[in-house]
Amino acid sequence: MDQIDRIVTLWQRARPDLSFDSTEVVGRVVRLEYFITRRVMQDLARYELNVGEFDVLAALRRHPPSYQLSPNQLQAMVLISSGALTNRINRLESRGLVTRAQADHDRRGVIVTLTEAGFNIVEEAVKYHLAAEAELAATLTTDEQQQLAGLMKKMLLAIED
Repeated sequence: MDQIDRIVTLWQRARPDLSFDSTEVVGRVVRLEYFITRRVMQDLARYELNVGEFDVLAALRRHPPSYQLSPNQLQAMVLISSGALTNRINRLESRGLVTRAQADHDRRGVIVTLTEAGFNIVEEAVKYHLAAEAELAATLTTDEQQQLAGLMKKMLLAIED
């Protein structure tokens, strides 16, 4: 039995009139998220990055050849508030991992660019990140991973904006 089985068993005793089938799915997703985040944070700590900062660097890295995005584009990719994004950009800029400059095409706009130092860190960090993901998913066969990914995608498509 895992922790979710124990919780569901106790609830079934306390409230046998309710169905806890969804708890078995959602509870496990939440619990997995905890363990995955903890592992990712451990791996990113060697670069003095948190998950949010890595997300910003990775979003910029995925846009060659200039490795540039506007804050609005970054915000859409990392799904956070503009204030939270500004804080992340400030921290990354203070470390020399990104630069912020006025956009050529819009005097009011800003462009965030991955620096060489930021590029080097994200190049290294993404290798560890992917290795950690592979290790975490290794208990499932390739077919099981694809099946689970498909099922989770189906759930996300139904609830994402």
